Amino acid sequence: MISTVYHPNNSPYVINFKSFCRTSVNLTVRCVSLLLLFTSNVGIASSMMNGSTADPYNLIPTIDDLSLPSTSALMTEPNITVRFANPQHDCAAAEYCVDVEFQCDEPNRELFGMNVRFFYDDNLLEFIDFRDYQGTYGPITPNPATNIYTTAGVPWFNFSTGADNIRGAIQKLGNNNPVYLSTSGWTKLFKVCFTVDDPVDPENFCPSLVWDLEADPANGGFIPGIEGVVMSVVGTDGNENVFEHVEQFNWEYIGDGAPPYGQPIETACLSVDCGTCSLVVNSTADSGPGTLREKITCATSGDTIVFASSMGGQTININSTKLLINKNLYIRSNLSNRVKITSSIAGLFEVSAGKTAEFKDLDITSGLTVSSNGGAAFRNSGVIRLRGVKVFKNPSLPTGQYLIRNIPGSQLLLFGDCFIEIP
Repeated sequence: MISTVYHPNNSPYVINFKSFCRTSVNLTVRCVSLLLLFTSNVGIASSMMNGSTADPYNLIPTIDDLSLPSTSALMTEPNITVRFANPQHDCAAAEYCVDVEFQCDEPNRELFGMNVRFFYDDNLLEFIDFRDYQGTYGPITPNPATNIYTTAGVPWFNFSTGADNIRGAIQKLGNNNPVYLSTSGWTKLFKVCFTVDDPVDPENFCPSLVWDLEADPANGGFIPGIEGVVMSVVGTDGNENVFEHVEQFNWEYIGDGAPPYGQPIETACLSVDCGTCSLVVNSTADSGPGTLREKITCATSGDTIVFASSMGGQTININSTKLLINKNLYIRSNLSNRVKITSSIAGLFEVSAGKTAEFKDLDITSGLTVSSNGGAAFRNSGVIRLRGVKVFKNPSLPTGQYLIRNIPGSQLLLFGDCFIEIP
């Protein structure tokens, strides 16, 4: 739909509402960029049009049913700020969660809906879900929220590697139990939860969560052609536009609005160390303090075992007995010089039935022949997830021996750039 409005100098200004672009606020009518311009039976989707060439990632859902808000809604728009706050870590559930809170500069305002878009360092967290909704708020399409890993050829946010981009939406789903946004404090509407990947310092864990909104909100989101965070409030005759603002979490804007846009800072930190076991491997020995075997033994189900920076490029050689994984464990490296795990015995890892073992960014070389061809690198009776893992055969392993032996009922899942050598 093409609509013509007028600049204060009375010259016509054409706005293509299918572009949903943000425009300068000195126009009589701001360019309608919000995903909230829809009738009440249409859920919040993303804030761009279907098939737009402005979305090079082709990640944006279609909005087919749009209706313009009233003139009064366009003339007066409240300011709403959203933030992450109150980080929590649950050792029993192995989850890291933050509250999502809002503040408005006008009293007696209710959020109608929001597209929830943010980034985080893929090396530190893995998204689980939205939860703990207040009032009648709940998730809408896309539900569950999508998680898209992106580097896009630029240094995203000064993270160690690429960024995970979460794209979801929440909306007020009923008229009862109104939750009015505070004008002086903060009002929690829901919570976001993650698992913890590779904390460099488990005692001082400060992951960055970056709302998808540039320092100048008129520029929209960080990815070209995408609006970023967009919100609306409940109005008397429909849903009203707002001016969106964000408070970043453990991250700050720097520079001139070009990649990497900003940098991590340590503001809201907490310990994710859940016991005497540090879960940080700092020895290449087969057994003893600081070894991989010790960490597997002392870890509890759901723990993440990581590697100290001194382990970059080092080789752990298993020369006594296989490493038995009989609990749910994540063994992950974030070192650019990859850690190598090798075996000089029959076999290397064994995963018990009903247990999940995830390995990330490691080079694994199998052991020697296992009886009944039982898997020279892995004997798997549970679930093995390999993320960016390379599995090589031991030079002494005979042809025809399995590197990975999957027992009936087990699963082997591969993610990212994996390699398994054919013996």
